[in-house]
Amino acid sequence: MVVDLFPDPIIVKIGGNEFTPAPTRYPYEIEQPASYTAATVTPWPDIASTIFAPCSEGDLLATLFLGVALALGPDFILAPSGLVSDEGIRPGHALEAVVGELVTPDAQWLKDRKEKLAATAPPLVRLLVLLPFLAAGLILSRLLLVTLEDPSFVISIGIISCLGGGTVEVIRQPLPTRAERDLRATLYDDFLLFSSERLELGGRCHEREVVAAFRRFYPRYRYADMARSADGVSVADDDIADRLREWNARMGRPAQRTSSGFWKGISVVHATALVET
Repeated sequence: MVVDLFPDPIIVKIGGNEFTPAPTRYPYEIEQPASYTAATVTPWPDIASTIFAPCSEGDLLATLFLGVALALGPDFILAPSGLVSDEGIRPGHALEAVVGELVTPDAQWLKDRKEKLAATAPPLVRLLVLLPFLAAGLILSRLLLVTLEDPSFVISIGIISCLGGGTVEVIRQPLPTRAERDLRATLYDDFLLFSSERLELGGRCHEREVVAAFRRFYPRYRYADMARSADGVSVADDDIADRLREWNARMGRPAQRTSSGFWKGISVVHATALVET
C-alpha cells in the first residue's frame, strides 16, 4: 500500500463557498506609512516668569486657601501617624502671641495664653498674623503652579489643606478658660474638705452616692443648675466625679473604680452615722 506523504491541500467549503484562511505573515504584511511626524519636546516652563508674574484674579482663591492652610499648620498630615502633640504645630497660633506682645502686651487674652488657658486674639492681631501667611500662600501657589501646570489643582490642594487643618482644630481638646480653671480648683478644695468629713477608708460605694453626698454637704452645689440661686454654683455631676478621681490619684489611689462606677476601698459616712458617734 502506497501512502502519499504530500497530498494536495484540502479545500474547505462553507455553504458552498470556498473558505480562504487569513494570511499568516502578520505583521510583515502591514503597510508602512509613507511619512511620520516627529515627537515635539515640550520646553521647560519659565520658572522666574511664573513666580514673579503680576497678581490676577485667579491668584486670589489659591492664595487665600493656601495662606489659611499654612496658618493652621501641618497637624492634619501628622495626625494619621499619631505624631500630633497636645499643643500641635500651629504657626498662626504661635505668631498671635508674638504679635500680641508688640500690639497689646498687657491684654488679658495674652496673659491667659501664657498660662495655657483658652483665649481668643483680637481681630486686629489676627489680621496682622494672617498677612504674612497670605504672602507665603501666594509664593507657594506659584511654586505649585510651576510643578502642576494647572491652577485648578493648586486651588484643590489649598481647599483640601484648609479642610484638613480646620477639622483638626475642631476635634482638638479645648483648653479650659480662666473661669473654668478657677472653678475646678475651688471645687477640688471643697471636695478635699468633704472627703475629710464624709469619706472613710474601707467598704465600697457607688460614684453617684459620693456625688449626692457632696451636694448635700454643700448647699451651694445642691443642684446641677443653680442659676436661680444668688450664691449657688452650677456644677455638673461629671465634674464632681472628676474631682473624686483627682482626689483618689493625689491620695495614692486608696480606692479602685470598677467599670460600673463602684469604688472599692472607700465609703460614704452618712449624717445619721455622724450623729450616733
